[in-house]
Amino acid sequence: MRGREKSILEHMLEDALDAISFAEEISSLAEFSANKLYRKAVIMSILNIGELAKKLSHEFRETYDEIPWKKIIGMRDIAANGYHEMDDDIIWDVVKHSLPELACFIKNQLENHS
Repeated sequence: MRGREKSILEHMLEDALDAISFAEEISSLAEFSANKLYRKAVIMSILNIGELAKKLSHEFRETYDEIPWKKIIGMRDIAANGYHEMDDDIIWDVVKHSLPELACFIKNQLENHS
């Protein structure tokens, strides 16, 4: 793994773990939807992850095509351009299911390719 990709993955992991941590402070989707601070914090982390994913090389993304890179980048675009239109159900699902899976993938990459 190249140094640039390692750095990108480290930052992606940080944002994923931040979003997961923010969501752990909330007990339900309803509470998440009502809590403007946590909602914005999670969405900002998702935006950052998507922005960083864009910076990964095409070769890296193609090698690890089990990760839905286009969806990750697409969520970034929605967060950046249509923040108020984001569906809380989808955000909640991403932070509760997809981000932990992404964090696990990144941790394995960083551990196995250091």
